[in-house]
Amino acid sequence: MAMSRGARSGSSAATGERGDQQADGGSGGGSAGVAGAQFTVLSETVLHRRYLTLYNRAVQFPSSDGSTPGAVHEYDVIGHPQCDFHFAVTFPWHPGPGGGSVTLIREYAQGLNQLVWCLPTGGYDPRKHASYEACARAELSEEAQLAGGTWEPLIPESHPGIAEVKWCRNRFHSYLCVDPQPDEQPGARDQEEFIQVVHVRLPELRQMLLGGDMLLPSVATCFLVLERLQQLGRLGGQHDRQHDGQQQHQQQQQQPGPP
Repeated sequence: MAMSRGARSGSSAATGERGDQQADGGSGGGSAGVAGAQFTVLSETVLHRRYLTLYNRAVQFPSSDGSTPGAVHEYDVIGHPQCDFHFAVTFPWHPGPGGGSVTLIREYAQGLNQLVWCLPTGGYDPRKHASYEACARAELSEEAQLAGGTWEPLIPESHPGIAEVKWCRNRFHSYLCVDPQPDEQPGARDQEEFIQVVHVRLPELRQMLLGGDMLLPSVATCFLVLERLQQLGRLGGQHDRQHDGQQQHQQQQQQPGPP
């Protein structure tokens, strides 16, 4: 679904706060894709601003024949400019048998007017966060009341961030936090947040991911983590067998020999 506000033909000289922005991709309108096609933002006007900001964005499509100007379409676009259009998602993993467990959040989602499952998540504030990881650490403290642990980014630091949804400017950065501990001085939660902290075993998490009751950035982060832990052999199976084998070997060494 494009969430379009209509279309008009020809080019436009109007320039907004993101004028002349271009993006690569295939041509639209059902025609064949064109390598290196350019989509140019001609104007962007704020329609509403509170926590979310709603923009009217005019975009010029690539020319269909290479000589005439491409059509101009207008779209509703939303985002969080006060967060620089970025947020962080953290997977707090507690190693243990069977793959260990994860700390999840059961949070009120205002759009759905119901509780949903998610990972600790929060917006990046360039005024107080030195990096996206710093943002992730702060949100882990506030929402899950956890701190410390070993941190690993799940996408390269140079990555622009994973798109939240197609009609939104926001992007997110995913992190794995291994073995965080209770935070003795957790950050304060926002007054409008309704949060429950729940610990879930990884086999149960797999079923929850298939249930459709978790927010998409958290779903994507969970799959990135599960893939990473699988690569490391930390999801049970081989790792548990190695652990059990080491314990059995140690027990055999400790047993007294024959008199």
